[in-house]
Amino acid sequence: MKTTLTRASLLMAAALFSSYGHAVDVNTGDYDALPSGTNLAMVYLQYSEANDYYQQGKRQDGYLRTEMSITRLIHYTDINGMLVDPQILLPYGSVRGASVNGQSLGNATGFGDPIVGATFWVVNQPQAGYVGRYVGITPLLTLPLGNYDRHKAINVGENRYKFDLQLGWVEPLYKQLSLELFQDSVFYGHNNDAGNGNQTLKQHPTYEIQTNLRYDFSRTQKMAVGYALYTGGRQHLDGDYNQTKTASQQARIEYQQLFAGHFQVSTQLIHDFDVKSGYKKDTGLNLRLLYLF
Repeated sequence: MKTTLTRASLLMAAALFSSYGHAVDVNTGDYDALPSGTNLAMVYLQYSEANDYYQQGKRQDGYLRTEMSITRLIHYTDINGMLVDPQILLPYGSVRGASVNGQSLGNATGFGDPIVGATFWVVNQPQAGYVGRYVGITPLLTLPLGNYDRHKAINVGENRYKFDLQLGWVEPLYKQLSLELFQDSVFYGHNNDAGNGNQTLKQHPTYEIQTNLRYDFSRTQKMAVGYALYTGGRQHLDGDYNQTKTASQQARIEYQQLFAGHFQVSTQLIHDFDVKSGYKKDTGLNLRLLYLF
C-alpha cells in the first residue's frame, strides 16, 4: 500500500528539495593549489531527474527535474605566507514537475542564494607525488538573497542563512594515482516564512563525505571515480518533526580535459543508489566550463 502524504509532509518534501544541495559538491582537482595571482572563471551546468521520493526509507511515487547554472569566480592570493582563494558562487535555474504521490508541488525559476567564501591551504606541497599533497579549509556562507515566495511549496532560494565548513585533502598514492577526501558540516539558520508562509522551518546540521580515486593521464587529462554520503539534517516545522531527514549515497564518475593551457571542460555523471529521505536522482549530469587566467 502506498503512503498518502499530508499537506505538512508535502511542505516538508519541498523543504527537502531546497536543501538537497546542502553542501558545495567538489570536482576532482578543486583542492589542487594554484599559484598566487591566478584567476578562475567557471560556469556549471547541472541537470538531474528523479522519479522517486523516499520518506523514512519508504518509496513514494514522485518526480523532480532540475536545471541549474552556477557562475563561480575565484582569485588566488597570498596572505601572510598562506595561499587563500576568495570566491563567489551565483546560482540560477529552474525546478520543474515536482510532485509526490501525484500531488503537485509546482515549479520554480530564478536566482538561487549566492555563496561567498575562501579556501585556506594549511598544507601546500606541489612537489609531492605527481599532483602534490594539499589540505585546505573552506568556510562558505550562503546568503538568503535568492528568489523565494512564501506562498509556494517549491523555491530556488531558501530564505535562510547556511554555513558550510568544508575540509579537503589530496594525497598522492602511486605515480599518477591519488586520493581526494572531502568532509562538509553544514549549519542552518531559520526560515521564518516556511510552510503556509507563517511557520518556522528549523533544520539540524547535515554532514557529507565525498571521496575521489583520481588518475591523471597527463597534466591536461584526468579522471576520477567518486562516492558521496549525506546524513543528518532533521527538519522541524513549527517544532513538529515529520520523520524526515537527509540520508543518501551517491556514485560519481568524472573526466576533465584542459585545452591550450587555459580552458578546461569537466563532465561528471552522478547516480543516487541509496536514499532514505528525499528525492532519488536516477540521472544527473554536471558540466563545468573553466577558464584560467
